[in-house]
Amino acid sequence: MKNNRTEPSPYIHIRRNVYLVKRKRDVVHTDTGCRNCTANSDCTENCECSGLSLSCSKACHCSDMCKNRPFRKEKRIKVVKTEFCGWGAVALESIDKGDFVIEYIGEVIDDTLCEQRLWDMKRRGDQNFYMCEIRKDFTIDATFKGNASRFLNHSCDPNCKLEKWQVDGDTRVGVFSLRSIQTGEPLTYDYRFVQFGPMIKCYCGATNCQGYLGSKRKRVRQPNQTFHSVGASAGVAKGGEP
Repeated sequence: MKNNRTEPSPYIHIRRNVYLVKRKRDVVHTDTGCRNCTANSDCTENCECSGLSLSCSKACHCSDMCKNRPFRKEKRIKVVKTEFCGWGAVALESIDKGDFVIEYIGEVIDDTLCEQRLWDMKRRGDQNFYMCEIRKDFTIDATFKGNASRFLNHSCDPNCKLEKWQVDGDTRVGVFSLRSIQTGEPLTYDYRFVQFGPMIKCYCGATNCQGYLGSKRKRVRQPNQTFHSVGASAGVAKGGEP
């Protein structure tokens, strides 16, 4: 389905998550810090925080050259119109394997509000959803407020992944590269889609494309893995946001 719309549907751009529920901070690791790192360390090896998906903090003993603070600087990306998947995002610079690309941000909502919004959208016939389920009563919804991360499309052979990190006691979700990415290359990740309604055709074009997004069955989560509760950014439904 093609559309002549020259701009994506409007949303409010924000720089950090907006909490619509009580904010819960993880105070266990806030004041601990990595014990293996020294004032001369850049935290590329043997960093306790990195192994636990914890961003180094003021409590750590590492140097200003610390590389385990991924949420400090995002890569340059651009929102573009794609041929088959609505709006998407491409890299404006080369990205190395394992690099932090951008934070996935939006409104943090609980399960009750998440379900209410899903039914409201279904009744309206909305085709695009941007909800990232982290854990019970913690879903990041970028439908109304967010940043460019909401435009990353799904792929069955993605070049990025989502990771859940603890940053100064806050739970934050980052997009990280799975391999080297060239300038101009589309940025994608596996939505790990959990179905809410009819089956949704996938247009990723990968050689291993599964044909449809997701399953009605819950999957076993890895420790720092996230799931999208419904179609996340632009590559859902009829090719994504038109």
